[in-house]
Amino acid sequence: MANVALVTGASSGIGAACARRLLEAGWQVAVCARRAAPLQALAEEFGGRARVIAADLTEAAGLERTARAVAEWSPTLQAAIFSAGAFFMAPMTATSSGEFERLWRLTVWSRFWLVRELLPLLRDGARPRALVHIASLAAHRDFPNETAYLSAMHGLVGLARAQDAELRDGGIRVSLLSPGTVRTPLTERSFPEAAMAAALAPVAIAASALHLIEVIGA
Repeated sequence: MANVALVTGASSGIGAACARRLLEAGWQVAVCARRAAPLQALAEEFGGRARVIAADLTEAAGLERTARAVAEWSPTLQAAIFSAGAFFMAPMTATSSGEFERLWRLTVWSRFWLVRELLPLLRDGARPRALVHIASLAAHRDFPNETAYLSAMHGLVGLARAQDAELRDGGIRVSLLSPGTVRTPLTERSFPEAAMAAALAPVAIAASALHLIEVIGA
């Protein structure tokens, strides 16, 4: 039986690269994002090994739909890569409460909720399970005019560390990848081209995520 993984934020950028890398390696992958069309194209390319889940992970209904769809698709889950995210650059005084909350809900709250609800699937098996959170260099360094983004990333570091401390003895390992600038549709809209000269390719982050999963599950 093929290994099964969940990848969030799989419609573009790092999430799409991670999903593709897993599918190419023979995994079955539940791909989740708000936009269904890119997910459907990926599913058609790889036949029945991709399960499309169109959901907004900032909303309770979207989280419930995701957890339910994964459980209905497979009784076990060997790995999950949480890549769904957003970037918001603005001074604190120009950041609305709604923008701040949405970033935190997507970056921190959704990952807490999904891991908690998917634990029965992750615990159903003898082999170690791997959870990989895609974070950012901003989780470890400070930049101006990014109060919402930096605080959410620092929150994600705390969440990942807490999850690993709690779940490690049960065979579930939690890892965090914190790349610098990666060339994605999101960063291309946010930064001038000159600032993207040294940007990493999404496939490089996907390769690191898959390596983590393979090492943990070996």
